Amino acid sequence: MTDVVEHTPAGPSGTGRPRRRWGLWAAVLMAVFVVHILIAFWVAVHRTKLDDTPIPSIPITLIPLKPVAPPEPPEPPPPKPKPVVKPRPPAPAPPDTLAAPVATDTPGPVAASETVAGEGNTPGAKASDAAAAPGVPLTAAAANGDKFDPPPSVTLTYDALMNGVRNQTGQLHWVNENGHYTLRVAVPIIFFGTFEFISEGGYDANGIAPSRYVEKRGRRAEYITDFHRDATPTLHFSRSGQSVPLAPGAQDRFSVMMQLASYARGNPERYTQVGVTHEFTVVDTDSSEVWPVQYVGSETMATRNGYVETRHFTRLPRKAGDERRVDIWLAPSLDWLPVRVKQTEPSGNEFELIFTEKSAP
Repeated sequence: MTDVVEHTPAGPSGTGRPRRRWGLWAAVLMAVFVVHILIAFWVAVHRTKLDDTPIPSIPITLIPLKPVAPPEPPEPPPPKPKPVVKPRPPAPAPPDTLAAPVATDTPGPVAASETVAGEGNTPGAKASDAAAAPGVPLTAAAANGDKFDPPPSVTLTYDALMNGVRNQTGQLHWVNENGHYTLRVAVPIIFFGTFEFISEGGYDANGIAPSRYVEKRGRRAEYITDFHRDATPTLHFSRSGQSVPLAPGAQDRFSVMMQLASYARGNPERYTQVGVTHEFTVVDTDSSEVWPVQYVGSETMATRNGYVETRHFTRLPRKAGDERRVDIWLAPSLDWLPVRVKQTEPSGNEFELIFTEKSAP
């Protein structure tokens, strides 16, 4: 009888080769385990124990700084006997300038009684003529010796430009009569409405004396600054509700242009030398500050009606880092009225008014 031997076919997935692979992986894992045990044993034998003794506390002694007393002031020297001097006539007060030119053709100071502020059409009127017009006060000549002649009533029209592009038409309306004045500047701004600035008041020993300044920018709220000139001169701001002392000769942002024009009309010879500088206290809607305004030279400006000779004034920086600039051009042939006003913002944006037409008030 023949024995039949069955052979299990070895296919691609036979069990012989996988069993050898599993045995090899088991040997590797066992070797790794033994190595880790040996390393742990070696570390335990050779480990150095840390010193856990606590650090003793160290006492701190604070030495405070002792204020040093200021030195005793020196004793004042004994008063010297005053020399006997003959009385001299009082000298006129210094002009309201930082730097005044010395020119041979510049007339000397004019007494207070020689100049009055009237309707602006009779510059340099005598005090005897003022007697016929009661209520007309003396002008700045009484305070600083300068001739002072406010411009006559007039209406000026301007092109309003933003960064050199014509925007709208602005207007300056100035009324000077019977010892009082009204100044209104209106500039329509597209998309924002009309920007309107009104200054009104009279005249005193320092020149133009505003009593009320109103500022309205488009649709925003109206702000009013009142100049109280009673026994205790004060400024009152509707914007903040605060009151602060009023400096003598203070102007608002737009009356300062007419104040400068009035000085120039009264003494045009002064502005023949570059560098003449006035200091004006200028009031805004919530504060006041000093503006140093300097004459920087004559310029010929082109207008719609031809060329106009002007005198260029610029506001010097009010403090370190002041990048906002204001320039004013006055025209002697137009009663020294402003024919160009330009403001340059720190951002570089420029807003300006350029004269186009003069008409009756």
